[in-house]
Amino acid sequence: PELPEPYNNLAVLYAAAGKYDEAKNALDMAIRAHPGYATAYENLGDLHARMAAQAYEKALQIDSGNKTAQNKLTLIRELMAGQSRQPAGRP
Repeated sequence: PELPEPYNNLAVLYAAAGKYDEAKNALDMAIRAHPGYATAYENLGDLHARMAAQAYEKALQIDSGNKTAQNKLTLIRELMAGQSRQPAGRP
């Protein structure tokens, strides 16, 4: 419980399985265990970006003409395109 790495690694597995709430909880535990663990913060940011993309996609399913949501989704996709790993994928 006092080591952040196992929580971070668990978050990677959860995120890869699309279990974003569980991934967030695991990253919160990693940060609680070691508030200076930068990798967990980076992974948390990646996870939030993926969750935001899901929300924008849902908004577009409801209102396909929503240009603001489309622009935001495009920005997130461009941001994440440079990464070759899943959210919270940095062990």
